[in-house]
Amino acid sequence: MLFSHMHWSDVLKAALSLFLILTGFGLAYLFLRMAGVFTRLGSSVTRVTDEIVPILTRAQTTMDGVNREIDRVDEIMVTAVNGAKGAERALQTVSSAATAPVRILSGVAAGVKEGFATFVARRSAEAKNGPASGGSGSDEAKKAANEAAATTTESATQSSASTETAS
Repeated sequence: MLFSHMHWSDVLKAALSLFLILTGFGLAYLFLRMAGVFTRLGSSVTRVTDEIVPILTRAQTTMDGVNREIDRVDEIMVTAVNGAKGAERALQTVSSAATAPVRILSGVAAGVKEGFATFVARRSAEAKNGPASGGSGSDEAKKAANEAAATTTESATQSSASTETAS
């Protein structure tokens, strides 16, 4: 008979052969199924790509528009800043043009005031001491006039300084 001369090694070889044949069929079935999965995956990727490319194109167009608007806003801001600087310079020019005559008039008024005060001080000194005809009375009148002039010069300096500080 056929099975009487077989050894256990022959049985193991036959079992291994059967296992490998079944494994081959199983792998072939698995590869066929995987081919179907990869085909469906490829078509899905193609559809997604076909849908996403127009969306990305629209997004790029939108971003380009936003960047153009940002550039316009930047130009507007630069123009506004330059306008503000120009207005500030104009205001400073007008202010200095308006304050310069005031300073001059203030100095002239202080000088007239001090000159008048000096004149009055000399007149009162002459009235006390008599007319300046030389001698000690004249020296005292000159001394009183010089003190009055120093006082008036000091107050004129203070008045001029306060006018400059105010402007």
